[in-house]
Amino acid sequence: MTENKTAGLKLHNENLNKIICESLQQALLFLMNKQTFSSITITALCKKAGVSRVAFYNNYNSKEDLLEKIVLEHIKQLIEKIGSPFREYTNADWYSKMLESVKEDVYYLKSIFNAGFKHEYLAIINKIVLHNPDIPTSKKYLRVAWVGGVSNIIIHWLENGMQEPISEIAEFCYKNLSV
Repeated sequence: MTENKTAGLKLHNENLNKIICESLQQALLFLMNKQTFSSITITALCKKAGVSRVAFYNNYNSKEDLLEKIVLEHIKQLIEKIGSPFREYTNADWYSKMLESVKEDVYYLKSIFNAGFKHEYLAIINKIVLHNPDIPTSKKYLRVAWVGGVSNIIIHWLENGMQEPISEIAEFCYKNLSV
């Protein structure tokens, strides 16, 4: 009987922690659209999220840690949704799906880019694509070049109001960015 009560309490705490993390992530993105990242304090972040500083530090070491986890989660969800580009054959349809996802996540990405974290975004993605230490050097540089190219295309497209059609950019990427 006590185990059932404990299991329920554990599940409740896990759900509550998930809500805390989501609240902090949304609060950071909101604040990054209003002010510079360096001016955002942990206190202001916690106040906006409606959580305590203890709750923040139970989950993150710093604002930078929170930002990195936001980017990692976003990339993880993107890969789950459309698949990895590093497979035998990545076609124009994959690029179209990737760009559609970018368009859906424009608020999130603009928040990060407007806060001056284009370089950090790229570094986090590089970390993801280079996670396997057994990747041959030539493939590592190919992946880094690809990530840089795709990231710059996305940044440019977003900064120019996403005026070009997705199909046009997808076809360009497919023809010019082989992985």
